[in-house]
Amino acid sequence: MASWILVLFILSCSSAELLAQRITYESLRMRDRQPNVFFEHLVLPDPASDNKNLYTIFRIENNFLSYRRYRDTDSPEDQRRFYAEPTVRLTIRRSDSGESASQGSPDAIRTWNETIYAETFEQAQSTTSFVQNMIRTSLAPGKYDIESTTSSENRSRRGRASGFQVADTSNSEIAYFYFLDTPSELSAPFEAPLMNMGRNVAFGRDHQLAIWIPDINEQADYRLEIDQLRIRRQDTTNVDRVFEYTLDNDHMVAGYSADIRQINDRPHFELVSSVDAPAPEQYYLLHIPNSTFENAHYRMKLIKKSGNGEESGLAERVYQSLWLDMPVSLLNLDVAINMMEYILDDETFRAMRRGSRSEREQRFRDFWKERDPSPDREYNELMVEYFRRIDYAYENFTTPQSPGYESDQGRVYIRNGEPNRRERNFPPNQPAREIWHYSDRTFVFEATTGFGDYRLIERR
Repeated sequence: MASWILVLFILSCSSAELLAQRITYESLRMRDRQPNVFFEHLVLPDPASDNKNLYTIFRIENNFLSYRRYRDTDSPEDQRRFYAEPTVRLTIRRSDSGESASQGSPDAIRTWNETIYAETFEQAQSTTSFVQNMIRTSLAPGKYDIESTTSSENRSRRGRASGFQVADTSNSEIAYFYFLDTPSELSAPFEAPLMNMGRNVAFGRDHQLAIWIPDINEQADYRLEIDQLRIRRQDTTNVDRVFEYTLDNDHMVAGYSADIRQINDRPHFELVSSVDAPAPEQYYLLHIPNSTFENAHYRMKLIKKSGNGEESGLAERVYQSLWLDMPVSLLNLDVAINMMEYILDDETFRAMRRGSRSEREQRFRDFWKERDPSPDREYNELMVEYFRRIDYAYENFTTPQSPGYESDQGRVYIRNGEPNRRERNFPPNQPAREIWHYSDRTFVFEATTGFGDYRLIERR
C-alpha cells in the first residue's frame, strides 16, 4: 500500500485550484480550530423486555467546553484549577407511526450534565482531550428521529439522526455494527472501549468489530465487505474493495449477553456470560486492519446469502477513517509542499511545486514513500513527525514579526527536533541568550526585541 494519501484534505476541484494558491498555514489553523463533538447511537437487546436499549454515546472535545477558574480556597479542590458544566440533551420522537410523532411531541427527553475539571489552562483548551459518556433509553422497536443538543455556557452544538431504526430482534434481516477501539483480537468474556467518534474510526490504527445478528440462519452465508469511497457533493463512488471476509464459526461468540457501561470515564462494550439469560445473543468478532487503509471514506456492508443464492443486506455503514490530530499543513497540498523548503535543496523544492495538482501530489507522495519507516501501514511516522514540528514551531516561536516556522529557532527545531537540553543565560548588559544542546551540535540564540524574538548567533 502507498504510505499515505491526502484524499480528503487536498482541494481537488478545478475551480479551487486558483484559490489554493491563496490558502496559507494561518488560514488552515483557523479552519482547523472547530472543536469536535461526536455522537453515536447504538442499539442492544433487552432480554427482560420487548423494548430495546438505545445507548447514545458521545465525545466532547475539551476545547468546546467553557471552563471557569476556581477561586482559591483551602480545600483539596485547589488542584482543580478550572471547571466546566456541560449539558447534553436528547429529544427522541417516533417517526414511523403514532400520534405523538404526527403532533411533533417528544416520546422521550433525556439529559446528562456533569461538572468537568481541568488542572491547567492547556488541558482546558486541549484539542486531544475529551469528555466521554453516554445516555441510555429504553425504546420499543420502530423508527425514531433523535435530536441532540450539546451546550456549555454560551456554546451550543446540535445534531440529528433521522429515521434511526430500533430493530425487532425477531427480524433476521437487520444487524448492528459496534466499533471497538482496541488493536488486539478479543475473546469472550471481555470489556473493550468503544471507538466513540461518531460515524468514524481512528486513522492509522487497527480496531475490532462486533456484529450482532438477531437470528443466525445456519443455511445461509454471511459476508462482510468494506469498500473505499470517493464522495464529491452528491456523488458517491466505490473506488476499491479493501476488505472482504466470509463469517465463519471461528469468529462467532454464542452464549453471552452484551452491555454498554461507563468504565474509567469512557463507554465500553462488554460481553458477559449469559448462562441464566432466557435468550443468549450471538455475535461475530472480527479484526479490521484499518492501519492499512487510506485516510478516506468507506462503506461497510454485511450481506446474507441464502441457500437459494439470493442476497440481502443486513447492515450498512458509511464512515470515515478520521485523523483527529492531523498536522495543520496536511490539510492542503500546496501548504504542505511549501513547508518542505526547510529540508529540500532549491532545485528539488522548485520541482516539487511545478506542474498540475496531480503531478505535485504524486511527487509529494513519492518523496515520503521513499522515507517511510513502516511501508506496510498507511501512517507514515517520519512524515507526521516533520509536519508536527512545523506546528510546534508556529505555536512556540511565533512573534508579531514573523510566524514561528520562519524564525531561527523554528528552523532549527524543524530540522533537528527537540534538543536534549535547553538553557537560558542573562549576561550583564547583554541580551538574553538561549542555548540548545543536541548530541552532536549546539545552537546559541540571542534575544533581539525582548518579545520572544531570538536570532541564531552561533553553531558549534
